[in-house]
Amino acid sequence: WCAPCRARSLLTIAAPVRFYRAPPLRRRPGPAPGDPEDPRTAARLYGRLGEASGVPVWHLWPNREQLRALEEEEREWEPSLQDMLEALDRREREEAQRRQEREELIARSLAAMPARISAWRQQRLQAREKARQDAERRQRLLAEAGLVGSGAGTTARAQALLQDLEQKQRREEKRRRRQEREEAARSAMAAAEAAAAQKAAGTTPSE
Repeated sequence: WCAPCRARSLLTIAAPVRFYRAPPLRRRPGPAPGDPEDPRTAARLYGRLGEASGVPVWHLWPNREQLRALEEEEREWEPSLQDMLEALDRREREEAQRRQEREELIARSLAAMPARISAWRQQRLQAREKARQDAERRQRLLAEAGLVGSGAGTTARAQALLQDLEQKQRREEKRRRRQEREEAARSAMAAAEAAAAQKAAGTTPSE
């Protein structure tokens, strides 16, 4: 090729620029959808289609009952600052009261501790004294049965005899206490009769 032809082939030819234009939005064929009964469905439908959804705007606002329910839910889950402060003060007062009651209980327990310790020691002394008396009574019963000696009261015969002697002694003790009560009752009755007779004699008019 010649030089001018080669130069002309190397030149680039700029093509015209075209801007893209999207086609306009076309509504769906057919009538606009009606007003749905579910408020959430109506809100979604209105948010997607706008006025073409056929949903009236006033239908998206809650009614009085719904507003009242929303207010109750908001008060329950999102209380106001005043309610939160009142709840905090009430909880602090309750904690202070519980702390005071616990401190008073501890103080009363500490104050009653010496008396409880003394009563426990007295009970322990009484238990020891009772155990000593039982041991002495057991030895006395063994001596009365002629079973005094090391290991003398460990046989089955000795245990049965000791049990019989204990039962007999308990019966005698019950009989003695019953007699004492009967004698005390008779003495009280006699004293009452004597007092009544003396009172009757003192109040009788002299002829």
